[in-house]
Amino acid sequence: MQQLNNELSLAQFLAKPATGFKASLIKVADKLLGINKLNQLYQQHGFAHLDGQDFLDAFVRLFKLNINSNFHNLAKDKPLIIVANHPLGGVDGVVLLRELLKQRSDVKVLANLGLSLFKPLQKYFIFTNPLQAGATGNVTSLRMCEQHLQQKGVLVVFPAGRVSYYQKAFNTVSDHRWNRSFIKLAERYNADILPVHIQASNRKRFYFFGRIYFRFRLLMLVREMLASTNKNIQLTMTTTIDNTAIPNLSTLQQSDLVRLATYLQQPSLQGDWPAVESVKMQALAPAASGDLMAAEVNKIAEAQTLVSYKTWLVLHADGEQIPHCLAQIRRLREQTFRDWQEGSGAAQDGDDFDYSYQHLFIFDQQQQQIIGAYRMGQTDQISPTYLEQMFNFSAKFVGKQTACLEMGRSFIVSEYQRSYQALLMLFKGIGHFVVKYPKYRTLYGTVSLSRCYRPLSIYLIEQFLIKQPDSSAIAKQSFTHAKIAEVQRFLDSAQQQNKISSASKIEILDWLVKQIEPDNKGLPVLVKQYHQLGAEFIALAIDGQFAQTPGLLLKVHLPDTADKWLKLYLGKNWQNYRDFNIEFAD
Repeated sequence: MQQLNNELSLAQFLAKPATGFKASLIKVADKLLGINKLNQLYQQHGFAHLDGQDFLDAFVRLFKLNINSNFHNLAKDKPLIIVANHPLGGVDGVVLLRELLKQRSDVKVLANLGLSLFKPLQKYFIFTNPLQAGATGNVTSLRMCEQHLQQKGVLVVFPAGRVSYYQKAFNTVSDHRWNRSFIKLAERYNADILPVHIQASNRKRFYFFGRIYFRFRLLMLVREMLASTNKNIQLTMTTTIDNTAIPNLSTLQQSDLVRLATYLQQPSLQGDWPAVESVKMQALAPAASGDLMAAEVNKIAEAQTLVSYKTWLVLHADGEQIPHCLAQIRRLREQTFRDWQEGSGAAQDGDDFDYSYQHLFIFDQQQQQIIGAYRMGQTDQISPTYLEQMFNFSAKFVGKQTACLEMGRSFIVSEYQRSYQALLMLFKGIGHFVVKYPKYRTLYGTVSLSRCYRPLSIYLIEQFLIKQPDSSAIAKQSFTHAKIAEVQRFLDSAQQQNKISSASKIEILDWLVKQIEPDNKGLPVLVKQYHQLGAEFIALAIDGQFAQTPGLLLKVHLPDTADKWLKLYLGKNWQNYRDFNIEFAD
């Protein structure tokens, strides 16, 4: 490549000096593309004589770039691949390099050959030609990337390989589909992946001319750089991803997933819940007497114990049978729900439905305490039901057509929430209840999606799990969120490939929620539990009676549940229940 006394020109990309007509043509091209103007600034401010970090700082000062980033210390004990969207096509790479060099000195950027104009930065770049995927130089570039990762360096990749552009199908400006090579590199060299979202944009004319002819985007990049004075650029570093923890998909699907996780870090998507009227938290009601609860349990145990485990009994009862146990259930509900920002503020959580619904609860006979509970409404015996406060149900809804169990108000006390056994016992209790009363073939209810989750996580849950709106159940108070084109892109791509199973979909969703939530929590356990049973997720609504908590409506037709789960939850009589024919029942 020719060296031209530090002058910026397309002539730099020629193997030997241009003469005659070719030289004249290059001069015209330099002027049309804005390279002449860039060269004037380059010479005027002495950029050719600046070293790397000084060059980057001077570049930012010259264009008065407003940079906001949340970058923090990067681990130095293993190779790291940083992936980012590419909204500007040049300036973003320079800015990202500047911020990363504040953290580590061993940074290399896999970049467009065009940035080789800036000689003082060449030591930080591995150049590639995105317009010619099979070029010999690209093979060399890949080998240099591999060597850098072998040395535990930081490799920055813009997987789109080109600047973001307007995409009509999604009515938005975003990256081209990402290349999966970074996934393969991460696997091969056991590198962590760190997504960085870059919030910035080029001028409207750039996108307009890019729609006319895609090559115009490359031709206009220098002029967009010259027009970047006072541009706001926000860099958002996300959680580092262990490459072995990415859901087990094809490398292309994994690339799509990391891309989605990157775009979901947009600052504009990190909104909080609307403020609700503050509720004065009353002191919790006094705990019920263990002796009095034990007496109630002993009275109903013989006829109404569903399943037992060591000192635990799982029982069902109506409210009038267990006044002391019910008082404690209501107290524990409020205590548990407060931990998840769902408390009513009252001394206990309860309503009139407590006296028409069945209560399924775990009682520890040794400790004389309640471990957890569920509330079950037998739809053939009660009307209206609790959920009719949240949804308008048509006559076609399953709960209006046949005897069902409406499930709700579940909880497990805090000290047992990490216990697999407690949740298992509750679900075994449900299973043994339907074996006892086999006319109940379908469960439906809502899983409360706590306001401890960000609205963005709730949006993802809605988009991933609810296949299409069900006109038989319409939310009275809907959950609203701006549409996110990247989510729809991912789901459309997954549907077109038809290679993502239902199990993988819930794993993907759980993984994405962990990337979004500050404490890295995944999906609510009950969502995963019901999905395991083959739940159909129907609608999402805000429960105005329950601290404005979003509730995910679902139904499970138990006879269609996989045999292994029926065996686990229903016990030895699972086949009799599955094959029970309600038409011939008394």
